[in-house]
Amino acid sequence: MLLNFKIKNFRSIKDEIVLDLQATSDKTMLAQATFEKGDISFLKSAAIYGYNASGKSNVFKAFSVFRMMILESLLRSNLPKDLPNEFFKLNTETEDKPSFFEATFLIEEEVFIYGFEIDKKRVCKEWLKQKKGNKTLFERNKQKIESNKNYFKEATKSLKDQTGERVLFLSILSSNNKPISKKIIDFIQKTNIISGTKRGATLDYTFKEFLNNSKRAEKIKEFISKADFGVEDIQPVAQRNLKFLHNKFDKKGNKTGSKALDFFSEESEGTQQMFALSAPIIDTLEKGHVLFIDEIDSSLHPILCQYLITIFNSKKKNPKNAQLIFTTHDISFLDEKFLRRDQIYFTNKNKRGATELFSLADISERKGVNFAKRYLEGRYDALPYIAEFEDLKFSK
Repeated sequence: MLLNFKIKNFRSIKDEIVLDLQATSDKTMLAQATFEKGDISFLKSAAIYGYNASGKSNVFKAFSVFRMMILESLLRSNLPKDLPNEFFKLNTETEDKPSFFEATFLIEEEVFIYGFEIDKKRVCKEWLKQKKGNKTLFERNKQKIESNKNYFKEATKSLKDQTGERVLFLSILSSNNKPISKKIIDFIQKTNIISGTKRGATLDYTFKEFLNNSKRAEKIKEFISKADFGVEDIQPVAQRNLKFLHNKFDKKGNKTGSKALDFFSEESEGTQQMFALSAPIIDTLEKGHVLFIDEIDSSLHPILCQYLITIFNSKKKNPKNAQLIFTTHDISFLDEKFLRRDQIYFTNKNKRGATELFSLADISERKGVNFAKRYLEGRYDALPYIAEFEDLKFSK
């Protein structure tokens, strides 16, 4: 389970921002939107709002870089490419300085804090901490790696010496089957990210699951039918195409049979999108993983987006407490029927062009107000300023 993710000096993010999935003391939707592990209360989901170019997708891009470095730094170490350091370019303080990434997560009842800083040529800093006992398991400053000899014996001198300046020490440890490091990398590997601009890979994954896994195919059919697209069955046609069977009726409304529609040429974008999302969502729910979806409302009706949120809020449909983090413009979620105040985040660019991230809980928004109305009024500084609309008023 993910507790938080911190970013600094990456793309539009200058100063440190924190996406926090630890629940506050708010009692709203306590049974639906939160779950307990030990003495920690987690959120099942979080939504990030913000106008275009405010930086909300950069939060996801930052996690993608964090994940990619952990999983691939060893493989990429000999490639003649810069490391994915995209420093904030609008300030002399951050030019050519390292980008910072850190995540806190729970694995097998233990809370770990892992992070690193990278510039374009090397890993500048890296650290792994364990919350219990406030222990630093290892700490790296360029090529100097110090480790806790009592609690982190997997960090041997030989493996330290093998760690190149472009490679994460955690990746070296995991590749040598060191238990704690391997568990952390397994957790990161199972965290899935669906980009708003790269849905083709998601669709390919769902096609593969549908065609090669009969149990998963049945769950995908059930998922689509419950989303109420009028689909009664899905049948394979070719390696990467399907027929969706819909009920057919006469003029009196009596069912007369079925009509097969081609997935690509005859089904709506919404049906295609929901099908693409079905396999990663089902996999996340079954295994209790973390899923990031950028632009969840792309091609989907608000009711279908609400349906996805209620699935993650359901104890029956989400028994392993999977977590969903998504970006959206859909204001229909700005309602305490779907999201608590600590689940609603906003991005905003300040006067110096830097992204800020905050939740409704951070600004102590009172209960019972119309969050959507206040958002559209610009109360949360997460809307673009358009001079021609400055006198626009929204009805009560």
